[in-house]
Amino acid sequence: MDPQAAATPSASTQAFLTQAWTQAAARWPDVELGLEAFCAHATPSVDQTAAEARDKLHTDDLYLACACLHGVPAALRRFEHDTLGGADDAVRGLDPAPAFLDEVRQRLRTKLLAGDAERGPRIAEYAGRGALVAWVTVAAVRTGLSLLRETKRAEKYAGDGWAEVLALPELGDVELDYVKQRYREQFARALVETCHGLPARDRTVLRMHFVDGLNIDQIGVVYGVHRATVARWIAKSRAALLEGTRTYLCEHLAVPTSEFASLDRLVRSQLDVSLGALFPEVDGSDAQDDP
Repeated sequence: MDPQAAATPSASTQAFLTQAWTQAAARWPDVELGLEAFCAHATPSVDQTAAEARDKLHTDDLYLACACLHGVPAALRRFEHDTLGGADDAVRGLDPAPAFLDEVRQRLRTKLLAGDAERGPRIAEYAGRGALVAWVTVAAVRTGLSLLRETKRAEKYAGDGWAEVLALPELGDVELDYVKQRYREQFARALVETCHGLPARDRTVLRMHFVDGLNIDQIGVVYGVHRATVARWIAKSRAALLEGTRTYLCEHLAVPTSEFASLDRLVRSQLDVSLGALFPEVDGSDAQDDP
């Protein structure tokens, strides 16, 4: 979603985006962003979302991300304080040293807001399907793991230990984050145990992306298969992680009936946020088509 790219929304999309823009502008009156710029940025996300699911898009966060891409000072201040700040606890979970947090934050600023010679600002890739703070937290965890590898302190996450990190991102949902805090240890253990039960190839593919940072094209080269095949492997692994984690928690937790629905929603939301941010290039067509 290049902020300079032209986008012509349909009438229904235009109406939806105009309402979303009005709502976001009222929420953040100091963040000035024109309707045309917002529509050009957000149209692809809305068009790729079924009409009945559009109300679930985090359009206020899309507005903020777009404003950051346009260099709006108030948006950058909010991003620094609220969004980057919201990822701090997850980074401290990897290493509590203040210098470690400072380095991760600096790398994130560069990656998300400035980009590099190979890719533009990564925040342009945020599509609003989850809270912006959760999306950034996944990026922060990956950046932190990369830094730990550089300093050879990532032993804790060897083998299937990386799956525990999927439990770190906050979801931006008060109810779900409360349930996760209550069952954090068991939730992390469920993810690790479920990951350990996946076929060896699926575990390796997930780890290659999460820990080694390979995309589906690069993983396809390693295995000598088309990117669509890798995408299908990932979709299958995502479903297996979901079902396995739910089963583990049901078997090992005496969850009150009143909290089970929230716990079930937590598992789904956490994996959607974590794996969705890890594999943004995996879409329906990739997962279904295999030449």
